[in-house]
Amino acid sequence: MITINPLINQQKYTDLSKKKINSQSPNFKGYTTLFTKELDIVLKNGKPKWEQEKKLVNLLKEIMDKKINPHNLIGEGYYGKVYKLDSKYVLKVLKKEHVFANMLSWISHGKFENLKTYFGEHIAEFEDVFVLKNLSPQSVHIPVGVPKKFTKMYSAQDCQVYYKTVYLPLFANVPQKSYNAIAADCKELNKMRNGEYFLNFDYCNPNNFVLAGQSLKITDDIYNTSMENPNTAADLLEVFLDKMTGDDVAPTLNDSNSLHYRREIMKKIVIAANKCNLPLGDNISCCEGEWKYLLKKMCKIDSSHIDVLENLKAIQAENTLEDKRVCATKNYLDKIVDESRNV
Repeated sequence: MITINPLINQQKYTDLSKKKINSQSPNFKGYTTLFTKELDIVLKNGKPKWEQEKKLVNLLKEIMDKKINPHNLIGEGYYGKVYKLDSKYVLKVLKKEHVFANMLSWISHGKFENLKTYFGEHIAEFEDVFVLKNLSPQSVHIPVGVPKKFTKMYSAQDCQVYYKTVYLPLFANVPQKSYNAIAADCKELNKMRNGEYFLNFDYCNPNNFVLAGQSLKITDDIYNTSMENPNTAADLLEVFLDKMTGDDVAPTLNDSNSLHYRREIMKKIVIAANKCNLPLGDNISCCEGEWKYLLKKMCKIDSSHIDVLENLKAIQAENTLEDKRVCATKNYLDKIVDESRNV
C-alpha cells in the first residue's frame, strides 16, 4: 500500500505540502540502478544461478544502506514501508525489528500482467524485502481519501477539511476513462483463480487506490476468497465514497459542493461498471446495504436503491452494445440525480 503526500490547495497547508512533495515525490527521469539491471536479467531468464542470486543479494544490501532512510520514504502501510529505488522499481520493507534479505525467495512469473492498473504485485521477494513496479516516476501519487501521512500531521478536523476541499473535487474531475480502466481490471480479476479460490483487490483501505497524473492505479496485495465474482461496483463505491481512511468513514457533508462532487464520482463509477458489465454486488447482503447508504446518505438520491439496482441491471441486460449501454446508464443516472433533492 503506497501513500504519498498530496499537493494541498488550501492556504494553511500550501507551504508545508509543497515542501513535502518536493522532497518526497519520485522524479527519476529514467534512472535505473545496477540492482534493477541485474534483477531484470534474472527475471528474463526465469531462474537465477547461485552466483547471480548472491550478486543480487549483495547489490540489494548495498542499495538498502543508501535508500532506506526517511528522505526516500514514499509510502507506508500497516505492515511495510515503501522506498524509492529508481524509475522502474520501489522497495517495500516489512516493519520488523530485524529485517532479513539474505536470499531471493521468489520471483514473479507475470501472473497479473493482464491487469493494466494494478501495481501491487511483488516482482521479486527477498525474505522481508519486496520489489514492486514504480507507479509513475514523474507523477505525485495522491491516494483516495485522506493519506495516512496526512492523518499523522494534522487534526481530525483538518482531515475532514482536506477530504471536502481537496479529495472530493480532485477525484470528481478524474477522467471517465480512468474509472473505466479500474472497473475493467475488477472484471478481469473476477475471471482469475488461485487454485480453488477466487481473487479480489483489497478494498479495506482507500489509500490502496491512487491517482498518478490522470490515471487511477491499484496497489497492495491481491487476496484469496471463496466468494465468486468478489470484485463489484459496490466495492468501488465504498472505496471512493464511503471511506476517508482505512479506519474512518467519510463525513456525510451537507453542502452543495460536496454533494455535487460525490454524485459525479458515483456516476463515473457506475458508468464504468456498466460499461464492462461488472457485477453490481446487489446479490451480496452487505453490498446491498452499501448501495442504500451511499445513494441515500452520501448522494441524496431520492429513488429507492432497489429500483436503481434493478434499472441498472436491466440496462446491462438490454444493451449488448457497449456504447448504447454507456449512454443508457449515463442518461438514467442524470435523470435520477435531476429528480433528487439538493442541499
